[in-house]
Amino acid sequence: MSTNKTSCHFCGSSESALLWAEHKELGGMWVCPDCWRKVFVKNLFVTGSGSSKGDGGCSCGSCG
Repeated sequence: MSTNKTSCHFCGSSESALLWAEHKELGGMWVCPDCWRKVFVKNLFVTGSGSSKGDGGCSCGSCG
């Protein structure tokens, strides 16, 4: 029996709170919160990827 455990694309962490993100150069990937913050600061994610609104804006429901 094989298990296919998803892990962070950058650090390999397999914690349960992985986030899906679209990297500008590498495409879609699973990323842990720590690596997500680091890559987000460098502006390397596609704007609006992972947003539940679908319009590229903030997904909190209070903005815009």
